[in-house]
Amino acid sequence: MKKQIQETVLELIVQKGLKFTMNDVAEKQGISKRTIYEHFESKQHMIETIVDDAIEEVKQREQEIFQSKELSYKQKLAKVLSIVPSGLSFGDTALLEQMKRFAPNEWVKVDQVLQNGWDIVQQIIELGIENGEFRPLDVPSVIQLLRGASTAIFDPDFHAYNVHSLEKVVETMVDIVTQGLMNEKE
Repeated sequence: MKKQIQETVLELIVQKGLKFTMNDVAEKQGISKRTIYEHFESKQHMIETIVDDAIEEVKQREQEIFQSKELSYKQKLAKVLSIVPSGLSFGDTALLEQMKRFAPNEWVKVDQVLQNGWDIVQQIIELGIENGEFRPLDVPSVIQLLRGASTAIFDPDFHAYNVHSLEKVVETMVDIVTQGLMNEKE
């Protein structure tokens, strides 16, 4: 039941952003609010659970990509940098602003991942340099560049003036990074 409630909450977040109510959840799920409270203490607890699950999903998908034997380092890097948790539609950038304003603790978690979740990316780049697929670069500088770019493109203020979806902006960043890292053959 808890998972079904979470799925309903995700649907409502896509439809209404973080302005959904417990009544909305109960009505859409066809259950009482009391049943919801058996699984979640509050709306905030629901949002917290969804954000925690999304962060865990990203970490798990990063590991799966990193462990893949079929992918080149360029492909691994592109796939890892392009991960967006399933069930969350970041095309509506108003959700990012709402999270920053109405769920600041959860925004801090997302921001922490953007600032500190770079170990797999660093390993991919280092191994790509080691095997000659990427040209030799100062890896901490590359990570700092990616950290800054990710922070900037996930910043809700950026999307107030940007006409492209978040997915398109991420795609552009990944393209620039992966093409700029490639070791060109003479």
